[in-house]
This record gives sequence, C-alpha cells and structure tokens, in this order.
Amino acid sequence: MRHDSNKICDFDNQSKIAKVIESDFKDQTKKEDEFVHRDGGWGWLVVLCTGYCFGILIGMCNNYALIYVELERVYNGTENHVTYAGWIGSMSIGIQYIFCVFGSILIDLFSPLKIGILGGVISSLSLFSCAFVKEITIYFLTYGFLFGIGQSFLLASTLSILPHYFDKRLSLANGIMNLIGSIIIVILPIFTSIIINTYGLKSTFFFLTALNAVPIILVLTFKSRLPKPKDLTLKKELKNSLGIDVLKKKMFVAWCFMTFIGKFGYFIPILNIDHYAKLAFPDKPPVIVNIVFSTFAGISGIAFGKLGDYTIKYFNHVHYHTFVYLSYGIVQVFIPFAADYFWFIVQIVILGIIDGILLAFIVPISVDLVGCSKLGNQAIGYYHISMSATAIAGPAVAGRLYEVYNSYDIAFYLGGITSIIAGLIMVAFYFIINHYEKKKQKGEEVVKLNNINRIVGF
Repeated sequence: MRHDSNKICDFDNQSKIAKVIESDFKDQTKKEDEFVHRDGGWGWLVVLCTGYCFGILIGMCNNYALIYVELERVYNGTENHVTYAGWIGSMSIGIQYIFCVFGSILIDLFSPLKIGILGGVISSLSLFSCAFVKEITIYFLTYGFLFGIGQSFLLASTLSILPHYFDKRLSLANGIMNLIGSIIIVILPIFTSIIINTYGLKSTFFFLTALNAVPIILVLTFKSRLPKPKDLTLKKELKNSLGIDVLKKKMFVAWCFMTFIGKFGYFIPILNIDHYAKLAFPDKPPVIVNIVFSTFAGISGIAFGKLGDYTIKYFNHVHYHTFVYLSYGIVQVFIPFAADYFWFIVQIVILGIIDGILLAFIVPISVDLVGCSKLGNQAIGYYHISMSATAIAGPAVAGRLYEVYNSYDIAFYLGGITSIIAGLIMVAFYFIINHYEKKKQKGEEVVKLNNINRIVGF
C-alpha cells in the first residue's frame, strides 16, 4: 500500500513538472511567434538590391576570365605568368569564402547594412589600387587579398538578408535575386571586353571600381528584422555568432564536405575557360562564352528557384546540389572533346544551367539543413569557408598544368572527376545519415514508451 502511495506521489510530481515545462514552452513559443516573415512588401525592394550586389559578386568572379586573358597577354614572358594569372583570381575567390564566416560573425554583432557598406568600400578601394599596379605579383595583395576580403563582407551581407524578409517564398526570392544578378553578369563582360580592348587594363579597373561602389548605396535598404536575444554578454553574443551548433548537423557537415571536394574543379571552367576558348577557337571572341554562361545561369536560377518552393514537400533541397556536382563533372570531362565550336557552346549552356541551380539553392539548403533562419547566416558562412582552399587550388593547378603540358585537357579531366566524386560522396552520406537518424529516432521512441510505462506502473 505504501509502495502504491509513493507511486501516486511520484506521478503527481511528474505531472506538475510537465505542466511547468509546458507553460514555459508556450511562453517561449509565444515570444518566437511574435516575429512573422512578411514574404513581400519592403522585402521585394531588398531582393532588387541584393540582385545587383549578387550580380556584381558573381559577375566579378566570372568576369575575371577576361582579366585573366589580358594579364596573360600583358605579362607574357614573365616566369609562371599563366599560373599567377589563374592563382590571383582563385585566391580572390578563396579569400572571399574564407572571410565570409567572419563577415557572418560581424553581421550578428552589428548588422548586414554596416558590414555590407564596409565590404563595398574595401572592394572599391582595392580595385582602384589595381589600376596602378606594375608587377603581376602585386595583384596578389590588391586583387587577390584585399578585394577578396571586401567581397566576402558584401557576400555575407547579401546572402544573410533575405531570410529576414522571406520564409515560404525564400526560394522564389533567391531565384529572382539570381535572375537580376545574371542580367548584370551578362552585361558586365560585354562592357569589360570593350574597355579592355579599347582602353586597356588600367581603365578597366577604374570602370570596375565604379560598379563596385554602387552596393555601398544599395545596402542601405538592408534593414534587419530577425529578433536578437536580449541581455547577452559580448562573450555569449560571440558564441552565438560563431554558430558552432550548425556543425552538429550531420547532413550540413556532409554538404560542406561535398562542397570542399567539388569546388576544386568547379571554377576551372569559369576562370580558365576564356583562355582555353581563345586557344581552341582563336577566331571567336572569348566574351561570347561569358555571355552564354551567364544568360542560362540566370534563366535556370529563376526557374529552379520557383520549382524549389514546390519540391521541398517531396525531397530535400540538398539533392539539387548533388545533381549539380554529378552533372557538372560529366560535362567538364567532355569539354576537350568538343572540336566544333557549336558543341563547345552547347556545353557552356549546360554548365550555365547547372551553375544557376547551384546558386539558387545555397541559402535554402543552408536554412533547411540547420533547421531555422537564425542559424542560416552562420551556415552560409561555414559553407563558403569549406570550399575556400579547393577554390583557390583548382584554377591555379589548371594554370600550372597548362604551362607544363601546353594544354588544359588534364585540368578539365581532373576537375570533372573531383566534381563527380563529390556528388557520389553526398549520395552515400545521405543514405548513411538517414539510416542513422531513423535508427536513433526509433530508439528514442522505445525509451519514451518505457518511461511512460514506468510512470503509469506497467
């Protein structure tokens, strides 16, 4: 009888504890529910501004292929000039990705607006200084390092702001951002090619300085809306800004690892392709490659961005990136086999479509895999830092292979194979992690059922 009395008392105590926990949970939920994504309104103006910023960010990466060709011409005869030309561009991209995570931390401490302005200022000043460079090695400092840092802050600001305004329409907003950006990406190489051929490299850097100064004004629309925890010490705020919790998400870590492997070859057809086209098809202007690639990247970005809003109900967005690396690698391997210019352009069209898919899903995948918009900013930072080393290495290795073998064929084969391996790794990780999560969930359900049985006395 005494045993039964103790059991009843224990059950009453657990019931009271459960009510307290439930009350706290409701209060917490109520506070979190105070913030509602508008999915429109001022957000559409922000989308327009991010579109230009994103266009400049990606456009400068793609546009470097033209600068690469000009550097190769200007410094022809300088030792390792082809390797240096590829390395400078890849270093800029790599630094951009490395410092993107620091940009994300600064955004949490300050705001996307302030860090975006800082990024625009650094980018503009570094390009302005490039106009006065005489030795090719100095570009490692001005273009490779300083410009990369400026772009990283602007990139972190641009990619972090949309989750402040969009939730259900986030994929659509990203698709529109990509479309606007792609229009700029298409136009940019046309004007850059004209200025390089007419006025030279110095005037080109003045032109690019002006374009990179525009985001300084546009980021003024980046008003933060996501609520920030109150009464946090600087130490706790830094800890939250680092977002270490995202590294506990197994699928997110797998996605970053796939990106690390895949990005080695990903930028070879972007940075080195104009030089390859000039050598393989000397009677065709290299700028055509940039225009075709960017046009179809923009079209696929908006199309798949909208498609992503519907398909999220049926499968994870990360599958789009798995498809990207598998298909991108296959096409890249066959680039050297395109003896006819028509089939070469067909390959560029396919690569552009695939690139649009990749860019359209970076933000949605980041938010999906970490589980909430608040951690999405840190997730984007870690995603970009995961690819930094291989992004630097790929085009530089391609340039070195060209100097050794006087051909880009081996570089395309190597880059394509690494992309395919990356896709296959993600397929394997997806099934392994899913199996582990299901097994873990089943175990937790058994433990929960046993606890319930123990409480009620069975």
